Amino acid sequence: MTTQIDSLTIKDFEARSGVTRSNIYNRIDGLKKKGYAMEPEKQNGKSVFNADQIALMDSLDSVLKDGGSIAEFPAAHGSIELSHRPTGQAEKSYRTQDTKQDSGSIMLFGGMIDAIAGKVADILSIRQQETSPQLPSPPPADPLANLKALQEACDQGWLLSSSQLAPLVGLKKLPGREFERFGFKFLKVGKSDAESAWKVGKA
Repeated sequence: MTTQIDSLTIKDFEARSGVTRSNIYNRIDGLKKKGYAMEPEKQNGKSVFNADQIALMDSLDSVLKDGGSIAEFPAAHGSIELSHRPTGQAEKSYRTQDTKQDSGSIMLFGGMIDAIAGKVADILSIRQQETSPQLPSPPPADPLANLKALQEACDQGWLLSSSQLAPLVGLKKLPGREFERFGFKFLKVGKSDAESAWKVGKA
């Protein structure tokens, strides 16, 4: 079971994302320009970011590490902003007085986070398609390939074994000593190793 992280400092983000402090600040500024509330809260004299802000930073980190940019990251919708929650005893009082309002905010923001996650997944999918090598489509099969092979065998005077001839004429078993098919005449003329040898001529 994954434990949810409720708060992180700038230093925590450095370790979490593996980038420098200046890069973390650039990411936060970029999210602010996109309309997200990224101001930290004060806890025990430290500036910390809440779980919603952490989720945003993680989503942006995925886009950037896949070769994307902050400009590609989806902007915030409408006037919905990240909620800044009080802590300690104040949080208990806040929840007691404003339970309905707080629950509504959580539901709204939860929906926004889901939408952002969906858009981030789309961005990563598109980038993967753009960077993945495109394999060429195989050429279409030549419907006349077997007839061309029979014509060449006829022209060159080649003798074909039973296992070579059968797929060219579309038969599992070759009939008798002589037969005609597709405008060609096939005559059994001896052996090719353990198989019969066939001469191809025009019918």
